[in-house]
Amino acid sequence: MSHADGVVLHCRSGKKFKTDVLLWANGRAGSTHGLGLEPLGIVVNHRGQIEVGDGYRTALPHIYGVGDVVGPPGLASVSYDQGRFAESVIADGGSDWLSLQDVPTGIYTSAEISSVGRTERELTAEQVPYEVGRATFASLARAQITGHTVGMLKILFHRESLAILGIHCFGEQASEIVHIGQAIMCQPGEANTLNYFVETTLNYPTIAEAYRVAALNGLNRLF
Repeated sequence: MSHADGVVLHCRSGKKFKTDVLLWANGRAGSTHGLGLEPLGIVVNHRGQIEVGDGYRTALPHIYGVGDVVGPPGLASVSYDQGRFAESVIADGGSDWLSLQDVPTGIYTSAEISSVGRTERELTAEQVPYEVGRATFASLARAQITGHTVGMLKILFHRESLAILGIHCFGEQASEIVHIGQAIMCQPGEANTLNYFVETTLNYPTIAEAYRVAALNGLNRLF
C-alpha cells in the first residue's frame, strides 16, 4: 500500500513493513506466449518456460529451446553458448568443444558480485573435504590506490588434491577477474590446483593479485 511518506508491505503472515521504497524483483519470464507450444505437447510453466533435455531438445526432439525460455541461469552469455551448442547438435549431432559447465555469474551492482563453480553449501552437502583461501581488497595496494577497498576474493579448493572448486568475489572488477579463476579451474589434470596462483607472478599493483594472496592464505590454513 502506497502512502505519501513511503510504502507499507502487507505479508501473508500478517506482518507489515514500512519503508521509503519497495523493490519487487519478480525474475525473468520466457517470451513463449503465442508460439502455439501447448497444442504441440510442449508444456509451458507459469513463467513461460519450457523443459529441455540433452542437447536442449524439448518434448519434441526436432524442437529446441535455449535462453530465457528454458529458465536458469538466464544469463546472456550462457544463452549465447546454449544457442551455439544446440546448433552443433542439429548440424553435427553434438559438441566436444563447447562446455556449459562452471559458467560464471555476474551481478553488476556496486560493488560487483561474481562467482563460478560450487559454493560452500554445495561442497558441505556433498561431503567434499574443502578449504577456503581469502583475500580482502583492503589489503591490496591497487584497491588502496583507487579507493575501492570494499571487497573480497574467496577460493574454494580440495584439501587433499588442492584442485580449485569454486571462485567467489565481490568488489571492484569482480565480474572481470573471476575469469582468471575460471580459466585455471577448468584446466585438465593437475593444472587446476591452488599451486598455480602460489607459484605464478601476477602484476603489482592489480586487483588480480588477490588470487595470489588468497592462494597463500588457503595454503597456510592446511598447516
